[in-house]
Amino acid sequence: MIGHLDDWIAETSDSISARLEGAREAQRQTRFTLGMMAVISMMMLILSYNAYLSFDSKWILSRALQRDSPIVSADRAETVADLLTNQAIQDWASSRNATIELLGIRVSVDDVPVLGTISLFVFSLWLLLVTRRENHTVGSLLRDTDTSRDDDESDRDPAVSERQIAYSNGQRWLIFHTIAANNLFVTFDRSMSRIQSLRGANRLLSTSTKSMKGISSRLALTFARGFFFWFPVVVSAFVFYLDRRSYFQPDPFAPRSAIPGTSGPFFFESMVVFFACWIPLFLCCHGSARNSRATDNVLRDYGMRLQADLLRRESARTLPAGGDNASREAQQATPPGRGRKGSDGIPEDPIPEEIQGRHSARGTSAH
Repeated sequence: MIGHLDDWIAETSDSISARLEGAREAQRQTRFTLGMMAVISMMMLILSYNAYLSFDSKWILSRALQRDSPIVSADRAETVADLLTNQAIQDWASSRNATIELLGIRVSVDDVPVLGTISLFVFSLWLLLVTRRENHTVGSLLRDTDTSRDDDESDRDPAVSERQIAYSNGQRWLIFHTIAANNLFVTFDRSMSRIQSLRGANRLLSTSTKSMKGISSRLALTFARGFFFWFPVVVSAFVFYLDRRSYFQPDPFAPRSAIPGTSGPFFFESMVVFFACWIPLFLCCHGSARNSRATDNVLRDYGMRLQADLLRRESARTLPAGGDNASREAQQATPPGRGRKGSDGIPEDPIPEEIQGRHSARGTSAH
């Protein structure tokens, strides 16, 4: 294949170590970015839940709709119930805001659909780049070190020693397990099964069952792998839905709990900004998930080919044990003078007995 170099020609131990370190760094950045996006999504979800779906929000809204419901200040509270009621109202009002101490800012739940989606969009761009880098780094390394190719067997130099091939397989084994151990989303057993003993089927060669348990296990693993890529997209859309719905419900902060409707502040402006960031967020998360699946596929293919090469080499080592008798019988059936070949492939004539006797006599006299 044009442009392909065997690993013992183009690769050294230092270059493989450097490329593995680059792959591990890309995997670390992928995990970190997904973690940050999950934290931001959870913060958005918690703020929206406390503001629109919690028990306190329903309770406060019902009190706001009761025109004759008295409000007693804390310094004039005469009973414990009045004091606790005032404290609960204050706690609910403060829960509508989140303080980000790292940035030194305070975000209100009314701004979460816009500011949160913008933040997720920025992180999704970074996630797309790091997953692309991970895919290219891992994919190019696996391609360059995949020396046992079916289409290369005809062009392979027969003079390659056993030590070089063994070194190649050892390097491939190291590369394979280093990348697989540092990737959170790469799996070879496409199920939720666990390793509970030292004996069992090889995960590279395990086949999925078609039973209901096997199908449900595969679906569960597929959901778990794609969850963190799609969680920010789903959360931002859900938070925006709750925010839009609040415009058509009584507002406890408005006089007489009026319904803002489409005439509310920043109704259309925030909608434009949200969709301008949510659509690219969706595309970036989709592209990142595809990059992760592509890395999984190429690493799985690499592992299967490596497993096949190791099994083939192991079976080839066991052939001489049964092949000695066949070679001995072939030598006995070969006519004299045509039984052996030299190192250059030219048949060697047998040594006459008298010449052998002379050499043995000389050796004896010399001693």
